[in-house]
Amino acid sequence: MQFRGRCLSILLSLLSAAGASAIARADEPSPKYAEVLSALQDGKNVKVILDLSRCTTADGGKPGPAVQGGLAIRAFRVSAQNGISFADPHQTLDSSGHPVTEYIRHSLGRDGRLTVRASKLAAGSAEAVSQGEFVCELPDGAKFVW
Repeated sequence: MQFRGRCLSILLSLLSAAGASAIARADEPSPKYAEVLSALQDGKNVKVILDLSRCTTADGGKPGPAVQGGLAIRAFRVSAQNGISFADPHQTLDSSGHPVTEYIRHSLGRDGRLTVRASKLAAGSAEAVSQGEFVCELPDGAKFVW
């Protein structure tokens, strides 16, 4: 009986240690997140290449539009809640030839997923209109290069 009690005690100790180890790993960022953050903090010229057709909509998991693009990250912010955030605001013309400002915001989460939010503000308007929110897995829908 003593032997069984001791085995049970050892088994419970091992399970407890494994659980604590799993919790610690859950708090660790994905390897891709860590690589991108390190490249940015080292001052490297980091670019993101997107293929939204390989991403999914944030609200329903449907495929994104057949749109590809990329940008160089010129400025970024890192926070515990949003991960690595950066944006690309630019002025352009809509399909009718009217001036608009497009805002494309990116957030690379610690889980290694990139969320892309697009909105536009028409000249003279006080409110931006959402153009969609997409979630991209690395390296399928989005990849970082430097």
